[in-house]
Amino acid sequence: MPSVDLSDCLLWFAHCPKAGGTSVEQAMVAEWGSRVGYLHWGWDLWWHGGGWRTADPPNSPQHLTWEDACRLLPRPPDKSFALVRDPVARMASEHRWQRRGRRGTWLGRILARLPFSIWLRVMFAITARNPYAFDNHFRAQSDFVPDAARVFRLEDGMGPVQAWLDNVTTGRGPVIPHAIATGKSSPVSKNDCARIAVRYARDYRRFGYAMPSGEKSRDAMDYVIECLAPVLAFLERRGRI
Repeated sequence: MPSVDLSDCLLWFAHCPKAGGTSVEQAMVAEWGSRVGYLHWGWDLWWHGGGWRTADPPNSPQHLTWEDACRLLPRPPDKSFALVRDPVARMASEHRWQRRGRRGTWLGRILARLPFSIWLRVMFAITARNPYAFDNHFRAQSDFVPDAARVFRLEDGMGPVQAWLDNVTTGRGPVIPHAIATGKSSPVSKNDCARIAVRYARDYRRFGYAMPSGEKSRDAMDYVIECLAPVLAFLERRGRI
């Protein structure tokens, strides 16, 4: 969760993974350079290189939950803001991101090639055992966003974020381009949507997104994944996925 100390204002950006946060981070660095704190873009390489042995908490600084951030910040921020996204679109984006090879291990790349429905269940099973898994990418967005934060929706574009930053920083706000191309989405079934709705019910309630209809169903694949999940969670925690 990047911060920037503007002398008269400590600004905190609650980065919800796969909700446009990289675009904001890059704009902050372009505008304020080394004044931007709590950011480590090489964290994945460090983690897979053995950083998991000492990481506390076990995620990159840009993906701190608000609870963990409160332990680490020298003082409460004066202003905070966040970008959020419809949870179904967020999970589809995560799948695309992993399929582009952003999970830097052979097992991670294999899992990313699974059909969306199976991949989703595998990811949910692993992160149910370790919420920090995959650099907090599967956390509820509510875990990142302070109660007092100004919340923006990615679906509304970067314009409102830009205007708010201009006001908060008295016209010194950064220009925010879109940093990561979206690409083609995998099909998301009604059953997938129902699973996502259950997992992220807090986000739907807090951020006002329309809850997907339907009920999730279970099949034999769910039981297979549940049997494999402890091993996969163990491997992920040690940088093997």
